[in-house]
Amino acid sequence: MQQLDAREKNHRQQGRERVEKQSQEHPEKPVKVWLLGASAGGLQAVRQFLSQITPRDDVAFVYAQHIAAQQMATLLKMIETHTGWPARVPSTGQLIKPGTVTVISPEFETRISKQGWVLRFASPWQGQYAPSIDQLANRLALLYRRDCGAIIFTGMGDDGARGCQAIKQFAGQVWIQEPSDCMVPAMPQAVTRRCKADFIGTVEELAKRFNTDVIQMEACSQ
Repeated sequence: MQQLDAREKNHRQQGRERVEKQSQEHPEKPVKVWLLGASAGGLQAVRQFLSQITPRDDVAFVYAQHIAAQQMATLLKMIETHTGWPARVPSTGQLIKPGTVTVISPEFETRISKQGWVLRFASPWQGQYAPSIDQLANRLALLYRRDCGAIIFTGMGDDGARGCQAIKQFAGQVWIQEPSDCMVPAMPQAVTRRCKADFIGTVEELAKRFNTDVIQMEACSQ
């Protein structure tokens, strides 16, 4: 078990070093931006998903988790410790960074400008959900169009359903966690009532499909 843990840590470290090196060499390289949306049960699901995805410089994740503000430090530490992905809460003026999990604050309303800059306000989120997956998905769909995707994991309510509909309208991909695999299936189910998901699977199946698609994209670009 100790040998396995050591190999996993080494694998994650190598992935992170590769991302840092490639980002320096290709700072303006276009990326595919994926929004990860979750609520109840989402911490474990997203951690499991990210732990199976090797950090890379042509993918950026934006993670919107319904969570108490005081849990943010724990969330960031969990991502970096258990997945190998660098994680950050963005400040105003920063861009969505390739090879990084950008975690959206539940405390302060955060928007993405037309130029792709993060705008973080001192005011709280408006509406029922914080952070609002719908608001983030709508903006990312406008900015990245077919290069935007969303994966909706376990959670209560219907946040993300309207945003996923917008992503589909711009030819982006929408995936959902299999409802029977969820702690609370309401959010993935709400998506299916709004639009047709491009892929439905368990967390493990979602990660496997993601890795397969990345390999295929690499082959097409060569």
